[in-house]
Amino acid sequence: MEKLNCNNDLKTYLQSGVLTQPFLDAEYVKDRIDYDMSQKQSKGREISQLASLMGWISSRVQYARGEKEFIAKNQFQRSAKEIWESGKTVGCTDYALLFAVFARQLGVPTTYLHTASIKWVKDFQENSEIDTCRGHSFCECFYNGEWILVDPTAGKVVGKYDVEKITTPYLIGGDNEFLPYYRGLDLGERQSIRQHNDKMKNIFKCTETNDYWLSLIHI
Repeated sequence: MEKLNCNNDLKTYLQSGVLTQPFLDAEYVKDRIDYDMSQKQSKGREISQLASLMGWISSRVQYARGEKEFIAKNQFQRSAKEIWESGKTVGCTDYALLFAVFARQLGVPTTYLHTASIKWVKDFQENSEIDTCRGHSFCECFYNGEWILVDPTAGKVVGKYDVEKITTPYLIGGDNEFLPYYRGLDLGERQSIRQHNDKMKNIFKCTETNDYWLSLIHI
């Protein structure tokens, strides 16, 4: 996975992907974020454009907690528009897709970043028959002159981060160390859970790739 280049990649990450086509008017999105920021600032709160955007998203869509069939049916399957219109998310991928759409409409170059839990990678290296996968979806934003890491699911901005081994100051599903392995405008296509997991496993299955990741996680 190529590293980000501040000079060449900015226009690329203002574009939309297969699942991140804009569906609301850009001026409407900007007005909503500007209004939220002004309301909070009038109460003495300092808030960034990105933090306001994450708050707006979380106020409009909710995690489909307890709806196992809905989650299984829709994971990695929906566009940002479909997620928004349903009012329900099924996980970190959905939050990242929504955030990417709106952030780009605000003029902020934004990536969709897939990562694997280092704990899962270690387990998978020891037993490749493991059926499930563990990871997290982030976004990266070029904001105030630098690339920063954003976790739309948790509503957090990590700031400066290691692009080869992400360590968050908070836990995500019990983990806080992740290996980035896919960067794009979005997932690139609708996927079944099986297709998604197979792609993830294949990245860590070949010997050369394993040697690289093993050197990063110091097994």
